[in-house]
Amino acid sequence: MKIIYFSIVTLLFIVWSEYSVGQILFRPNSTGQITMNIGSMANFMINPFYKMDLWNWETLDINYAFIMILSFVTMHFHENNE
Repeated sequence: MKIIYFSIVTLLFIVWSEYSVGQILFRPNSTGQITMNIGSMANFMINPFYKMDLWNWETLDINYAFIMILSFVTMHFHENNE
């Protein structure tokens, strides 16, 4: 169940980031055609783990590390209250 929960959180994060920031996962290639760029999204998601540029109030919604920590805490409190 935890894998499904974190998979859904990750999917929602990707959708929100693409909507909010744009052109992270779906980017134009050298010919101008829109293609899926998984490496770009992966780099964006791990960025907060080694850089501080996404650790401010304005960018916490696109900070994957923060979202995963918040999701873990939410899941933990939910499990303990059942």
